Amino acid sequence: MILKMYVRLCRAEWLLPLLLIASCETILPASTHTSVPSPEFEQHPCAIPGVDATLASRMRCGTVRVPRDYARPDGPSFALSVVVIQSGHQSELPDPVVYINGGPGEPITVYAAAQAMRPYAAGRSLVLIDQRGTGDSEPRICPTMDRQLLNVTVSLEAGGGASGADARRAAFEACRREASAGGIDLADFGTRVTAEDFESVRRALHIARWNLYGESYGTDVAMTLAALHPATVRTMVLDSINPPDPRSSRETSVAAARKAFFALCDSDPDCFAESGGLARAYDEAKAQLAKEPLILTRPPGAKWPNDRFVLTAAAFELVVANLLYYRNVYPTVPLVINWARTGARAPLASVTAKLYEAALTRQVATTVAVECRDRPLVRSGLSGICDTWAPLGPPLLTPAASTVPTLILAGTIDPVAEPNESRRIAEIIGSNAQWIEFPEIGHNVRAFSPCARRIVADFIAQPESSLDASCARYPLRIQFLKAPPQP
Repeated sequence: MILKMYVRLCRAEWLLPLLLIASCETILPASTHTSVPSPEFEQHPCAIPGVDATLASRMRCGTVRVPRDYARPDGPSFALSVVVIQSGHQSELPDPVVYINGGPGEPITVYAAAQAMRPYAAGRSLVLIDQRGTGDSEPRICPTMDRQLLNVTVSLEAGGGASGADARRAAFEACRREASAGGIDLADFGTRVTAEDFESVRRALHIARWNLYGESYGTDVAMTLAALHPATVRTMVLDSINPPDPRSSRETSVAAARKAFFALCDSDPDCFAESGGLARAYDEAKAQLAKEPLILTRPPGAKWPNDRFVLTAAAFELVVANLLYYRNVYPTVPLVINWARTGARAPLASVTAKLYEAALTRQVATTVAVECRDRPLVRSGLSGICDTWAPLGPPLLTPAASTVPTLILAGTIDPVAEPNESRRIAEIIGSNAQWIEFPEIGHNVRAFSPCARRIVADFIAQPESSLDASCARYPLRIQFLKAPPQP
């Protein structure tokens, strides 16, 4: 059996989530704009895949040039890729939705056709922006090394040891040199900069106010925007918060998500019927792989960098943690665990190959550039890489006691953060924040919950009204798959 990985509408998360620690400031400082010239939207023909004639008639594509360094607004600039999708309603409402995807380092405009399939709010345009250093936005930090940076990062996280750490340092140092030779200052990144980029796009599009929809890392950008420019924000939705410090470690969050999933499995007789439950099978698989890792052969057509991949216990943990992000693959998780326990190499190779291929969309250099600027704990975990890339930048912001109506969505099986962490953010934001927990869902709540989609649409339409969130308590049942009989 081959695991079928569904492409999400948003492609918002790092499928190999390695660097997920945030920092936070709860005061409301002034904007970092320093007499920035009026930005302009330069329209050009759209080149978005999967767009039919009807959708093309509702779509505007173009670029907005923004300062590389907002302290030098008349200096060099970067071009950001922007797509605006009109709602198709005859009476277009004036306040569009801007979707801020996760990462950092992931594109979004390339998925404009998929995004348009499920509108966030009726009658409102949708704005998509490739963050600087991602997708079709400038710059490419070290374009010749994207794949190599991914490979050394995955190798280290999968148990590469000291040699893996050395290889990662060497690759990122080579990337830094390539960026410097290309005139790129790695200090021109970070969430504060990204927030100001979004503000520049808002001004270029002549939008008075917009509705922020932040997902995963995008919640950091949304909260910073709401803190710096509250008058421009009509509503804010925070889906699957990537929490600021203080927060649980990634290991703690993943362990909590596994525990929640195992409990879900134990409650369903169709999930895993063996004695000891799925948790025991998981522990047995880890022990077996620690004793004797599995050598997986690259499936035909796969984009693995080598003919073989060594599935260690650490790599197996990463695979399961990644699968817990996405509710649509939950039916196969028990099978994956059992395959690892029984040494079923072919289906495991298919799963790991698909996860790797999905991660190829990320520009890893941008990920590290942003997180070196944002997050002290990430800097310390990168073994000195950030010391040569850029100094620590200004902290992320949480809009304390905010006047912006805010909706927060939390999944009980989210491996990025336990629900109580996003509840803490709701308490900081204050009385204008509504927090809703969704059982049996991991990351990207709206993408996998029709109930969440309805609640979000209702909230954006009437943010001051009381929400009916009762459907969140009754998720659609997961149809767990059975392994085919062995020949």
